[in-house]
Amino acid sequence: MSNDTCSMTATQIAAHISSGKLTAETVMGDHLSRIDARDSAVNAFIDFDADRALRLARAADQQPEKGLLHGVPFAVKDIIDTVDLPTSWGSPIYKGFQAPRNASCVEMLMRAGAIPIGKTVTTEFAYFSPGATRNPHNLDHTPGGSSSGSAAAVADGMAVFGLGSQTAASLTRPAAYCGVFGYKASQGSIDLQGVMGLAASLDSLGLMARGIDDLILARAALCGTVLPGDMKGHSSPQNIAFFKGPHWHEASQSMQDACVSAAEALRSAGVSVTDLESPAEFTHLSECHKTVMAFEVARARHFEFRNHPEQLSRTFYDLIETGLSTSRADYDAALAARDAGEAALAKLLSSHDAIITPAAPSGAPAGIEATGDPLFSRLWTVMRVPTVTLPFGRDAANLPLAFQLVGRFGSDQTLLAHSRDIADHLQISCEIPKLQPHL
Repeated sequence: MSNDTCSMTATQIAAHISSGKLTAETVMGDHLSRIDARDSAVNAFIDFDADRALRLARAADQQPEKGLLHGVPFAVKDIIDTVDLPTSWGSPIYKGFQAPRNASCVEMLMRAGAIPIGKTVTTEFAYFSPGATRNPHNLDHTPGGSSSGSAAAVADGMAVFGLGSQTAASLTRPAAYCGVFGYKASQGSIDLQGVMGLAASLDSLGLMARGIDDLILARAALCGTVLPGDMKGHSSPQNIAFFKGPHWHEASQSMQDACVSAAEALRSAGVSVTDLESPAEFTHLSECHKTVMAFEVARARHFEFRNHPEQLSRTFYDLIETGLSTSRADYDAALAARDAGEAALAKLLSSHDAIITPAAPSGAPAGIEATGDPLFSRLWTVMRVPTVTLPFGRDAANLPLAFQLVGRFGSDQTLLAHSRDIADHLQISCEIPKLQPHL
């Protein structure tokens, strides 16, 4: 069976199915063949049922009405409930757990005609302890985390788009490492019913895809927002802020060079790019993020800490202990610092369309024992704003690099529209890698 559809975007597939040029069954068959051929090496999926997926695709072909994402296979991070497949939260404690309902995000995507192809690997409780997934660009490197499997599946053409989440850098970093577009929503803007909670002040849902129009299309299904074709009247980004920030010196030279090159290319395309000094309110926000996260995780996952300590990784156990020893006063002070940071950011973005800044410290590190440093996302996650990750450039090991665009809280649609324009200016595209043998 041909795998031609595995390199297509969701926008293309949905259009071809709607016009009758493709069937959902053909598309699903191609992607299942891709999984069969490649996932034994990449390990993106923790669970999928090929018969079930094909049955859903055939049923989609019988439906006279075609939804926005009709017949498009998507991946579901394994902290998101699905009624037909287990949800284990990346932990042996919940191995084989079967939720009684789909998460609201899964339901809304299915309502638009999309088909969940399977559950993808997550780190333990969407924190730091990794699963078995490898980076499809180089199997000896991490795909990032915690949305490891979704990023790898999308990058490798095993799923057209994927659901992910972020509490620190869990979507931005794997999107960057795996060379796909990533969208982290404004915190609270996408319903989280049926999604494992880790830190209520930080948890956000998001998407990964090989085209920004796909992010816009999937967000439309989730939120009822404007479709890509209806966004032509929006104003193009005129004034972008280039933000090095308090951690710039911790970025690799290749990452710094990629961000500078992106800024220069945008200037050449006629976009005003202004160097932005880091406000004093931002200086300690990464540490504030750590405080908020530890405090809230210790309460959200205290049941597992008390009843199943032997089945927790040392890293996660230590996080909960840290959170339990964090005082309410320190937690409240961190939230107050976040509020001050948000006010400073809102002021900056009142005169800029978006901020461009590194998405990660470097390309994907070697090894899969860790998922990389979340440093370049903590700041934006704690301030709850939307971000879009755009792949741009390669490092010396030929692994993807990426920058992220940061927008105003609640202005997700505008940020995605600006991101699409910037991707066009920079001629960014996502190429499915040729799988290399694992050494």
